[in-house]
Order: sequence, then C-alpha cells, then structure tokens
Amino acid sequence: MFKKHAKLLLVAMFIVLSLGALPSNVLAEQSGAATSISTAQSQIQSCYNAAKEADAAGANITSLTNILNNAGALLSQAELAYFTGNSNQAINLATQSQSKLDNFISQANDLKVAAIQQENQESLIVAASIAGTLAVIAAGTILWYKLKRKCEPSGAQTDES
Repeated sequence: MFKKHAKLLLVAMFIVLSLGALPSNVLAEQSGAATSISTAQSQIQSCYNAAKEADAAGANITSLTNILNNAGALLSQAELAYFTGNSNQAINLATQSQSKLDNFISQANDLKVAAIQQENQESLIVAASIAGTLAVIAAGTILWYKLKRKCEPSGAQTDES
C-alpha cells in the first residue's frame, strides 16, 4: 500500500514541478518578446532620426519613409501579438521589423551626403553665374568708356579754345 501511495506522490510531484516549469517558460518567452519589441522600437527610432537628418539636408526620403512605415506596421503587429499572449509571433514580427531596417541608416546617410553635395554644387553654380554676370557688366562698361573716348571728336575741344 505504501508503494502505491509513493507512486501517486511521485506522479503528483512530477505534475506540480511540470506546472511550475510551464509558467517560467511562458515568462521567458514573454521576456524574449518584450526584448525583441524594445529592440525593434529603438531601431525604428534611430532610423527615424537618420531619415529626419537626410530630409533636413534636402534629400528625397520617400523610399525611406516607405521602409519605416512597413517596419512600423510589423512592430505594431508584434505589440498586438505580445499583448494577446502570442509571444512567439511577437518575436517573429519584431524580428521581421528589424530586418526591414537593415542598411537603413547607411541609405539615409548616403541620401544626406548626396543632397549636401547637390546643394553645394547648386550654390557654386549660382556664385559662378553671379560672378560671370558682374564680369560681363564690368567689361561692357569699360568697353563703353573706351569707345566713347575714341568716338568723341577731337576737334570739338579745339573749337572752344
């Protein structure tokens, strides 16, 4: 009889220990999902700042905005999955969101550099145009004075004397 109770006690202990491990696995999954979501949020914020800098430099950031929108949508889905208790899906969606943003910052920086170079080139063209215009005006004025002196009758000065 004691053996029968010992087996029952052993099975009961196994069930209790198994149930105790189940919440810790769930908590670990939830913690992993929370970490993945937090990492994706930070990455989106960094990418947003890079896009904002590129836009301030005058770059066309339409393609960057589309990428950010897609990554943000995936992150929203990940957060929804997390709050509904689907940790695995939350991790998967947060990871997809992060992978959408691979090379995003370097793309934003490239667009920013190109916009700055374009602006510098346009400024140089404007400055050269202004300098050229002033040179033409100065040359025209000098030429006009020289031609005026040549065309003045020299006898007009002697008639008055």
